[in-house]
Amino acid sequence: MLLAAELGIRSSDIIRLKMSDIHWERNTIEFVQYKTKTFNQLPLLENIKYALIDYIKNERPKTNSDYIFIGIKNGGKPLTNSCIHHVVSKYFIKANIDISERKHGPHAMRHSLASNMLHNNTPMHVIKEALGHSNINTTRMYLNIDIDALRQFALKVPCETI
Repeated sequence: MLLAAELGIRSSDIIRLKMSDIHWERNTIEFVQYKTKTFNQLPLLENIKYALIDYIKNERPKTNSDYIFIGIKNGGKPLTNSCIHHVVSKYFIKANIDISERKHGPHAMRHSLASNMLHNNTPMHVIKEALGHSNINTTRMYLNIDIDALRQFALKVPCETI
């Protein structure tokens, strides 16, 4: 959940994350995105770092697999996209978030992250990099831009009298 909510990592990349993608000494997560085939380097935030350590030490099934997230009920294979969606939905419901009329999977968390970054005045190119987009126009589609908020930053055009 933290990887999707705080870093905007796609579920297709979460399920493919390997131990070798976590660079503990540099505090980075580095991987080639499944969808775009482009390299992405993200910060290994403290809360994510400790959640990963806790999972690896205490919850992850014993296996020789390099994949980080391994299923218990699927014979020790990596998780699937639908499994990630199920987990995210389960915790939305547990948090009493009404998901009946809105998108609520891990992809919605990417949209929320992008919107929150924009709301906190994060430059568009930084949001683009965080989401791993190669084109800024893709990033723009993710953002529900608040027109009233934009009006606050608009410059007044001086009127000339003729």
